[in-house]
Amino acid sequence: MSTLAPPVILPADDRHLDRMMAVMRASFDPGFGEAWTTMQMAGGLSLDGNFARRAVDPSDGSGERLLGFSLSRAVLDEAELLLVAVVPLARGLGIGRGLVDQALLDSRRRGCGRMFLEVRENNHAARQLYHGCGFFDIGRRINYYSGSDGARFAAITMQRHLID
Repeated sequence: MSTLAPPVILPADDRHLDRMMAVMRASFDPGFGEAWTTMQMAGGLSLDGNFARRAVDPSDGSGERLLGFSLSRAVLDEAELLLVAVVPLARGLGIGRGLVDQALLDSRRRGCGRMFLEVRENNHAARQLYHGCGFFDIGRRINYYSGSDGARFAAITMQRHLID
């Protein structure tokens, strides 16, 4: 993908499940078991209040080449960013930022006043992205994640206000 052509961010649904799962498998470190199963993802895409976006390579005229995706949910006046995944070869091109920004916009349009997310404490790239998008730390769940080597890591809970 050329760095001159930003990805196109489009709605995603169950028709994109297989490609979203391929992005998830490529994106999430298997040592932490954070990737969702196909069944979990299918359920997440079908729930009322949940909404997903996909980032596609604009040089692929078919719109089939997914570079990333996000999955969020809105309940009453709160939203939660459940998943953001970007294929490793496309990282650093602003795709994650674009997906998060779109999730924030979609949440505002649904009447949400704030958005929450949770991230593993040693996922430094994700934490940097979220801080750059205006999220701030509000909590910590000690030893929430465990690595395949037995190491334990806290989950950092973050929030972003959506109304100025």
